[in-house]
Amino acid sequence: MIELVITGAGTGLCDSILEAIDSVESDYRVRLVDAIESAGEARRFRGHTLVIELDSEADLESADLVFDLKQTYKGHAVAFRPNLSLFPMLRVVFEPLESGNIKMLHGVVREPAVEHIGGVEALASQVTQLFNGRDPNPEPFGGTLAFNARTLDESGEVNALRSIGALRDTVISLERLQTDSFYTLHASLWLQACSPDVADLISGFGTEAYTEGLSISPDSGRVAHDEGIRVSARRVAGDWVHMMLTADLEKTIWAKEAKTILVDALGKV
Repeated sequence: MIELVITGAGTGLCDSILEAIDSVESDYRVRLVDAIESAGEARRFRGHTLVIELDSEADLESADLVFDLKQTYKGHAVAFRPNLSLFPMLRVVFEPLESGNIKMLHGVVREPAVEHIGGVEALASQVTQLFNGRDPNPEPFGGTLAFNARTLDESGEVNALRSIGALRDTVISLERLQTDSFYTLHASLWLQACSPDVADLISGFGTEAYTEGLSISPDSGRVAHDEGIRVSARRVAGDWVHMMLTADLEKTIWAKEAKTILVDALGKV
């Protein structure tokens, strides 16, 4: 039996992961761990009640797999840490492509507040503070994010993208922005394909047409846990394709990535 430990179990991301892995039928045990603010709280999972353990007292030596949402685990088990956004998105979307298919990729990636631990609550507080005429608390964004955007370092994301087969030999230029979206990751990318035929192939990845008035975030606020990545792709000239991608970073990207890691670990037992 695999023992899965989830740190930061009091977060919305943990709830999304539990919802995503609920359908995984296999022999594994889940333990939830977090700081004193959440310790003692209960979560329902697969018909059982799981009580969140206090992190300072929890023994994690028996863990086989750790979803380290709190970014504090220092043990030897296999660990998943949600710290990339565009990489897991493009790994899925570009799966049918091969190395050399894309000559150049450049664009803008807009990261949501949920990327930071406590980011959603911090952004909501900044909005309230501004409306009340107070200076916003800059943490954890390093400054005001409400009604604003802040530049981010792109080097880690670019290096990760090069591990995707289709982007191994691609010239990549990205601008990353931290935006005041709560959950929605948005990328606007321009791709130069190696040939018109590949440009046609990439254009076919679209799930919906690019039209005036298209909503970036869902009108309902959040997506369902099984919602896919939204892709709008359009041929702009010759071998160039513009692609707009949006997804709920917490539910659609990270929770599904965690589920895949769990399924892979169970398959190796």
